[in-house]
Amino acid sequence: MDYDKALAAIYEHLDNDRVDKAVMGCLRLARSAKDYLNALVFMRELYPDKREVSRLVHTDMSHLNKEQHRFLWQVSMERWLEIHTLDFSLSSDEDGGERNVLRIAVGQLDPELEQWERSIADRTVPSGIDPFDTAAFTDRMLRQKAEIRLRISAIQTIKARLNARCLNYAIQIENQLGTQRRNQDFLDRVQNDVNNFFKARSDSVYVKLQKAAQLAASDDLEDSALLLTEVRRALKAAADFFYPPVAQKVSCADGVDRLLGDEQYLNRLQEFLARRLARSTATDLLRAELDHLAVFFRRLNDVASKGVHGAVTPAEARQGLVGLYFFLFNVSQHLSHDPEPAE
Repeated sequence: MDYDKALAAIYEHLDNDRVDKAVMGCLRLARSAKDYLNALVFMRELYPDKREVSRLVHTDMSHLNKEQHRFLWQVSMERWLEIHTLDFSLSSDEDGGERNVLRIAVGQLDPELEQWERSIADRTVPSGIDPFDTAAFTDRMLRQKAEIRLRISAIQTIKARLNARCLNYAIQIENQLGTQRRNQDFLDRVQNDVNNFFKARSDSVYVKLQKAAQLAASDDLEDSALLLTEVRRALKAAADFFYPPVAQKVSCADGVDRLLGDEQYLNRLQEFLARRLARSTATDLLRAELDHLAVFFRRLNDVASKGVHGAVTPAEARQGLVGLYFFLFNVSQHLSHDPEPAE
């Protein structure tokens, strides 16, 4: 969906006092963005009948649990009441109470306004009737006109509130998109800098990162498992680049002798960070990032034992790729600012 075009259309509808079309535009925007709460809010304005709304949003919300459904229906009803509860009473109900909630669909607002305005204009005193009948007719007509004007005022109030709600939602989405795009620019920079860093230094790491990025575009569960595998391979290739494997035990920076062979790539990365960035205040942060990635690889090992069809979600797999890029970005940035090895 072209969000910029959709927002421009909503603003145009609001500028031209087409609140029904603005509500439909906001509904389309909310459903596309999977904003279930506001989708329900705007759907209620189109269809005040809960059964009809429930039928229309069933597919969109079928994956949500009962508690989420209950929350969305409750809050959307509260939002509907905010729009449709008036500061004055339209009439008394059958029980003698005051009725101050107007149940009306947004598509009925303008037609009703036109209808009631014509109705007021049509209500005139017939000529040639008895003076007493004229007085009674006039009195009744004035009461009817007062009720109609009250109804018109209620409709205009609801229409104004819906205009404000649509405007505020459009501005909220516009601000949200602006923030996301700024964040996306940063993420693009992270990915680009890491790719360029290894493109100039290690073809093995670069190729594996590209393969992982291709797999990240898929929502297939098998590709998600393969993506985590590729993330692990890319990190191992990075470890081979930063600290190649050695056959014998090595006395590490903390004084402990460890194996730093081909399979101990996480140990090699830890040792690289301890030695190469020993004077950096960010060493602890990088180690924490590396530990975080290790969690994904333990998850990968669990999946591998069940085959590539294991329950790895696309979100989990992509999180592993994002974590890898941020780790490599931070390492490459430190190396770029401090090219000389630490003593």
